[in-house]
Amino acid sequence: MRNILVILFTPLFLFSQESNYNQQWTWNSNFLFESNSLNKSFLNAFLYGGHINEEKKSEWINAGNERNIIYGEISNGLDYNYYFKKQSFGFSFYDRNILNTNFTDDLLHLIFEGNFHHQDQTLKVGETNIRADRFQQYKFTYRINTEQVNTSYSLSYLSGNHHLSYIIKEGALYTAPLGTSLDITYNMNAFVTDTSSLNPFKNNGNGLALAFSTDFRVKEYKIQLSFSDLGFIMWDPSSIVLATDSSFNFQGIEVENIFSFNDSVLEANNLKDDILRTNNTSFKSYIPATCNIEISGETKYKYLKTYKAGIIAKWQPYMDNELLSFSKIKQGFLESNFNPLYYINSFFNAKYCNIIPGLSHGGYNNNTNIALALSKGKKNKIIVGTHHLEYILNQEKSKTINLYINIQLQL
Repeated sequence: MRNILVILFTPLFLFSQESNYNQQWTWNSNFLFESNSLNKSFLNAFLYGGHINEEKKSEWINAGNERNIIYGEISNGLDYNYYFKKQSFGFSFYDRNILNTNFTDDLLHLIFEGNFHHQDQTLKVGETNIRADRFQQYKFTYRINTEQVNTSYSLSYLSGNHHLSYIIKEGALYTAPLGTSLDITYNMNAFVTDTSSLNPFKNNGNGLALAFSTDFRVKEYKIQLSFSDLGFIMWDPSSIVLATDSSFNFQGIEVENIFSFNDSVLEANNLKDDILRTNNTSFKSYIPATCNIEISGETKYKYLKTYKAGIIAKWQPYMDNELLSFSKIKQGFLESNFNPLYYINSFFNAKYCNIIPGLSHGGYNNNTNIALALSKGKKNKIIVGTHHLEYILNQEKSKTINLYINIQLQL
């Protein structure tokens, strides 16, 4: 055991011989809600509850698109970095809560109106997915800097608390006139972790994630290539896994005696047609991975002395259904519900604080977004900002909300 500890901590003993070092503690908090259709009133109803009247339902239904996306994330974490002349290492801990959904407009009609208003019509609810995750991320990062290239490597341990996902590949509901019968077809996979404990920090799974970043100079430009959070969680065997591919016709149930209502009545009406097939087993889920290409430089313009511009993509397959290949890579990008995000931002020195404005297009809402952050301090600083300033400018119609706080202390 002593030999193992010596091997593990030898790099730290070597690093401590450096006289020129710097320590940095950083606290990060981030709240994000993005939708390409539903606005702030839906978020308020989702978070705070309250009465949902017919006017609200109609408003949300009319706002719906053929493909409705909702993404939400709440994360809080602490970073520690120890810098040397040309090297550094860091540790971080984050608590993350993520919701990622994509559903059809017909499903929105079905949820808020039911099927009564859609007699002699077929509502399509396929290509729908709902994914929710809660986990803690413990990350170790090592960086090495040279005159030409800076590179960092990260490895994270993921402690999974809870996961829920419903993937409906195909689905349709036909309601006959006057509701005399229903025709339902669907192909669905569902994964739910153990729900016997209400403890939000209960460990129901373990996983790993990788990150890599490198930047280098090409003439007067700095190029950065990176990916982060490329990882997965293996959930415990006590998890519930459901897979079904069924179609059935429901023509109502005739009950002569309510006290004799039993399974034979259901069988007679074709309701027990292998509708649900569940088992308890382990499964793998992916967390949202981020790929980034960025270029930065300086200009002669007074109001754009420095700039950063780039493109961001997300990768998150629905489930672990095939081996790693080009097809799997493409699948992960398509199933992330994320459109490529193009962005540019700058940096201004003001009298009382630094201003960091930005502009982007794409993401989970695929709109043009305005970013703004204020930074106060040099050695120790606080940064408060948003990637969606349009929420402040037009709150009621805004489809995005974001606020992040960054506090940095250097010792």
